[in-house]
Amino acid sequence: MPPAPLADLPQTSFAILGMLSFEPMSGYDLKQFADKSISHFYWSPAKSQIYTELRRLKKAGLVTEEHIEQDARPDKRVYALTPEGNRRLSEWVDSADFEQHMFKSNVMLRVFFGKSANQKSLIELLRHNLTFEREQLAELEAMEQQCLASGPNYDPTFTLLTIRGGIEFTKASIRWSEESIKSLESRV
Repeated sequence: MPPAPLADLPQTSFAILGMLSFEPMSGYDLKQFADKSISHFYWSPAKSQIYTELRRLKKAGLVTEEHIEQDARPDKRVYALTPEGNRRLSEWVDSADFEQHMFKSNVMLRVFFGKSANQKSLIELLRHNLTFEREQLAELEAMEQQCLASGPNYDPTFTLLTIRGGIEFTKASIRWSEESIKSLESRV
């Protein structure tokens, strides 16, 4: 089967190929890896989405699947990049295609329509968001320190770039939440 053109593969496929470039993983491992890495700037997939993509990638010859028997746990399937999968990942990363990212925020959407809401409810929503963002910042800063402490066999450059981008984005969201709370409190 000829490989699908880059445009025929969704971003999710490339995210999974990228995660598998670190090491072979099961679907469960991919979910855990995504939750601890790319979820702060891209997405945290559902397990069903991961398994759908793995089937697609296996069918396209971009990953292999190995059945691993386990004694104390259910058997698992471990997926690894094929040379073609690695080539396609590199081609995708190297491509000059630019897709502007789309920022989506349920909180900002609600604030945008705030004239139809109780101001105190919006302030409470923003306070919850502020708490979440501060927790997210602490988590990202801890990830940054772990990355800096990684061993000599790991190049943290690219991971640090995305973590630091997440830190700056989160700091900006914290400032926006604080300023929005003050602005709305002055109106109540």
